[in-house]
Amino acid sequence: MKLIYSLLLPEELNKGLWVGGATFIMAILDFIGLAALLPILYYLLEEDKSKAALWFCLLAIGVISIKNIAITLLSRYQHRYLLSLYKRISLSLYTAYYQKGLLFIREQGVNRLGYEVNFTCYAFSMNMLASLLRITGDGLLIGLVLGTLLIYDWSTALILIVSFVPFMLLYFISIRKRVREYGKKELEIKRKQSRIITETFAGYADLEVNNAFYARKRSFRQGLENIANYRLEMETLLRMPLFLSELSVIVGLTLLTTLGTGNIKTLVGIFAVAAFRLLPALKDILSRWTLIQNTMSSLQVIEEGLKNSNPSIDTTKELLFERKILFQDVTYTYENGEQVLRSFNCCIHKGEYIGFSGYSGVGKSTLFNLLLGFIEPQQGELWIDETPLNSSVQTAWLKKIGYVQQDVFIFQGSLAENIALGVKDINKDKLECVLKQACLFDWVASLPQGVDTLLGEYGGRLSGGQKQRIGIARALYKEAEIILLDEATSALDNETEKEINDTLNQLRQHCKELTILSIAHRESSLAYCDRVIKIENFSQKGN
Repeated sequence: MKLIYSLLLPEELNKGLWVGGATFIMAILDFIGLAALLPILYYLLEEDKSKAALWFCLLAIGVISIKNIAITLLSRYQHRYLLSLYKRISLSLYTAYYQKGLLFIREQGVNRLGYEVNFTCYAFSMNMLASLLRITGDGLLIGLVLGTLLIYDWSTALILIVSFVPFMLLYFISIRKRVREYGKKELEIKRKQSRIITETFAGYADLEVNNAFYARKRSFRQGLENIANYRLEMETLLRMPLFLSELSVIVGLTLLTTLGTGNIKTLVGIFAVAAFRLLPALKDILSRWTLIQNTMSSLQVIEEGLKNSNPSIDTTKELLFERKILFQDVTYTYENGEQVLRSFNCCIHKGEYIGFSGYSGVGKSTLFNLLLGFIEPQQGELWIDETPLNSSVQTAWLKKIGYVQQDVFIFQGSLAENIALGVKDINKDKLECVLKQACLFDWVASLPQGVDTLLGEYGGRLSGGQKQRIGIARALYKEAEIILLDEATSALDNETEKEINDTLNQLRQHCKELTILSIAHRESSLAYCDRVIKIENFSQKGN
């Protein structure tokens, strides 16, 4: 409970009190509905068929109808609250994971994080918290019934307690550890299944060419078998509450007929009416408790995900870039001990076109990640004019950067939306200008819907050169002062690569102060650069 309390905001805790009050009212209404049956029971036991018995039946129908309408409305109020928690926590976890940065996302995996943001948060709100409310309501109802029985006939109440409590304790003690373990293992398997599906569809071409789909299919089938086995075990455990509660009623009736005193017929009738409502309440408590144990791992996932999330960064700071970027004795080593940069020094002047070359793994992409502020050097500093680049100015710095990767990020939207990434109101005149600068205007004019053409998931219908030009157009629309090209042309043929290089050269005429930094393996990819910096053996050589 302490961990749940820590996840809720103050206003959510305050509203939770009203939700708890609704649970109490629902328990009272259930008790009133149960009490409305007692006069009918009395007349049935007395075999009285007078008009009074009929009026009490009609009264019971009215009371139960009103009760159920009120409970439905209160239940909707509770679920609206729980769904608001789901939306807020899911959004918070989504944001927290994003703010943890590039290395965290790569380490954890996109599929796992996506599963936790969506399904784990839902399980926490709609399984765990909803179950806690139901257990509380059922517990209050049981308490009201037992309290009334204690006043009316304490021995009957004692028999009820003796009948139900031992079986409940036996259930709680025997399955708690097993259910938690099942829930944890099932969560891991579902994460893996989600990853297999995404990887299979994303890697269709490679899997088909290498006839490797059947290996993936075997892994997926094994995951389904494991999920089915855990679900089978869980369903067996969820059936136990019904068996135990029914057994408790039989034990109670046996004790009542054996040990009961006074009007046994009346006591049995009262016991039966009480059991009529207590039986599903008890079953619900046991089943919901099982569900809580099964989803306990979701609470740990959310708590861990929200812990140490980056604080909000001041986005109002300004950062000027008027003269140079300076790498000063920069060293970076990854957590696995791999050192890719050591005492790296480099000065880049504004307006230069600089290329970086070197063998794979020498630290070229790491250099860009440092420049983007995604990671920070363990030693040395990176300066923008006279300002050190750190988290306090990263947001202001990124506003000046356009980033074009080898596989340009294309989402399922229109061409205009992909170029004006993140902009709600797109300036059509500005868009037309950057399309001309990126040499896309003629191609766009040939499209049936022009800039409103949908590009499809991951831009599957685009060529490599079109993707690269869209990436360049995106940077130009943003009015970036620096464009980073991370192996942008490495997957292109020589002719397309030359066309992209020509496009970049033409930008000198339109954007005279634009700085371009490019990573590539091939010398031809860096032909348009003013100079090339070769990164080798943790040092740099300029030429």
